Amino acid sequence: MSLKNNKNVLFLAMLFLFMLFGEAIAQTALTKVHVGITNKMDFNVTIHCKSKDDDLGIHVLSSGQSYGWGFRVNLWETTLFFCGFTTKKGGGVYNIYQARRDKTRCHGGTCLWDVKDAVCMAT
Repeated sequence: MSLKNNKNVLFLAMLFLFMLFGEAIAQTALTKVHVGITNKMDFNVTIHCKSKDDDLGIHVLSSGQSYGWGFRVNLWETTLFFCGFTTKKGGGVYNIYQARRDKTRCHGGTCLWDVKDAVCMAT
């Protein structure tokens, strides 16, 4: 098979794959997600959220206060945000958004979390 024929076959294969998977890839790439965390305790909570690429900084939430951010999920659906929580009762680190886990759990691209008595609960 000549080099020109190889290029044609490769082009047709790429075109076929793009037509087959293009919409799904574009949908994932365009998906915007919003995460919100609300302090449901009677005292302050300090949170520090990060991903591999982004450090969202330290935020102190008083009782009833919320903090949130938005982002786009990567093409490979490996997007992960985790947060460290510190309260007067203790703390911990939790995966707040995992693309494959949360794409069906979060309604309308919104993931809401409540901080309750040293435990982070999904709502």
